[in-house]
Amino acid sequence: MDRKETKQLVSEVIEYFSGLGKLTSRSMFGGYGICQHKVMFGLVSERKFYLRANRNLETVFITHGMAQFVYRKRGAPVLMRYFHVNESLWNERELLDELVSYSLSAAINDIEEKSKPEGARLKDLPNLNISIERLLRRAGIISVGDLINFGAINSYIRVRAIKKDVSSELLFYLAGAIEGCHSAALPESIRNELLEHLKCY
Repeated sequence: MDRKETKQLVSEVIEYFSGLGKLTSRSMFGGYGICQHKVMFGLVSERKFYLRANRNLETVFITHGMAQFVYRKRGAPVLMRYFHVNESLWNERELLDELVSYSLSAAINDIEEKSKPEGARLKDLPNLNISIERLLRRAGIISVGDLINFGAINSYIRVRAIKKDVSSELLFYLAGAIEGCHSAALPESIRNELLEHLKCY
């Protein structure tokens, strides 16, 4: 599927679910994320549309025969929390609308929970560990909400201000943590964009 066909499918998905309000797309995981108010709940990749799951929704999606999305980074498979909307679901509009609603609500709830001071600790996010959490705390980034609000680049700059020799790989760790994915799954386009923005500082 070439880029033009992929964009066409993205447009069709956005139109199909227009009842959710204004939807947008962005480059993600080698395809395009489908978002509502910057909250990504769907993914278009390789002629397929996927819905985002949380821990509870995974079982629901599997029950409906939805296969999990496998992203390949330099040949290495990375399981993502997105599940394929198969042909039978496209033929059951009411059920599909319900699953999409669940997916969007779960994505919004995940972000809200992470933003709460009492929510998950920084070390519990993808790519992060206790050492990175301590480093972030020294830089004034105490909670998951702080990390989300500052963003990957500003958080990295704060860390670099107190640890000059910090690797640029940390920037990708932070971006992946915010997106909820392994840093290896960040598309090259996102990595390049991050590095370009970093040059401005």
